[in-house]
Amino acid sequence: MSQYYFLVASLPLLNYEQRDAIEPSDFLELLADHLTGSDFRLVASATIDPPQEELSSPNPTLQAWIAYERGLRNALVRLRAGRRSVEPGHYLRSDERGDHGDGSAYITDAAREAMGHESPLSGEDALDRARWFSLDELEVGHYFDLDRIAIHYLRLQILARRRRFDRREGEARFRRISEQIMNDYYQEQSE
Repeated sequence: MSQYYFLVASLPLLNYEQRDAIEPSDFLELLADHLTGSDFRLVASATIDPPQEELSSPNPTLQAWIAYERGLRNALVRLRAGRRSVEPGHYLRSDERGDHGDGSAYITDAAREAMGHESPLSGEDALDRARWFSLDELEVGHYFDLDRIAIHYLRLQILARRRRFDRREGEARFRRISEQIMNDYYQEQSE
């Protein structure tokens, strides 16, 4: 595996509360000049929001990330389905072997904690913290290699996602949606 000593040494330390990190797209733009084509494509394929279809990676660290994220999302599906007395099978994501992801106690606990929060925003925060912790674990043993760069890119995506949460905008959107639902309901009732 390629080693990128100078590149990794130049990466800033990221923390979960950080608000001023570089945008993920800008980071990829910077990487284009420093990575080989195949290494760049591998890092660029790392995502915190995998597509609905089956997804795998030739990189063991990114494959572990995909399995973790799939497991976390499936744990949330199981908990939500249990609350609604619905069979979760149709909504679960699986990999090419039909595995629905790691059902470990840690993942289930992270999903349960997120579901236990009063507000969706604090629940999302709990999920992102769990993801950050998972990346901490995946980073162990990776010092100057491509995996370290990919993990940095995933962290930048989490930070960018957190920056998009705006309380005032969320409350205004909630009011608009609620009003629309009520208007539609009363309109149906009057017909």
